[in-house]
This record gives sequence, structure tokens and C-alpha cells, in this order.
Amino acid sequence: MFVPGNKMRLTPGRLHDLVAEARARQSFIICHSTLPHYKHPEVKPAICRGFADRYDTQALQLIARLFGFVEVDPPQQDPSDFSTST
Repeated sequence: MFVPGNKMRLTPGRLHDLVAEARARQSFIICHSTLPHYKHPEVKPAICRGFADRYDTQALQLIARLFGFVEVDPPQQDPSDFSTST
């Protein structure tokens, strides 16, 4: 979500709304590549790295203090994912 292009084909302003909502709830955004039933249903949801790098919420602080973060690579991308502007 936080890379150039619109891989999720979000409507204009939708990313802004998602970020505002997550910040207001003191939560986080799930990585688009790991959304349940998106392209890789076998993959467990992960926190969006782009969101976590940019914003500091209570949920992220709590996770960091209690469990820490395990960095994982996103699922293998289908070449068609990059067919739109990036």
C-alpha cells in the first residue's frame, strides 16, 4: 500500500481513510498481500510494514513490548501484480 502504484485498486482517498481509521483506533493495517482470501489464503495475516514504519500506535507498541515483531517476506508475488503502474 505504501509503494508507488495502486496494486489494490483503491478508490481515490481510500488509503488516507484506512490510515486515518487505523490511527484513530490506535491499531494497524494488515498487509494487502496477506489479506484473508486475497491471493494467498494459506498465508497468515501480517502487519503492513509500510504502516508500521510510518506510524506508532498503541497496538504496535503493545505488540512490540509483549511479543516483538518477526519480520517475514511477503508471499511470492504474481507477475501480473506488477502489470499496473508501479
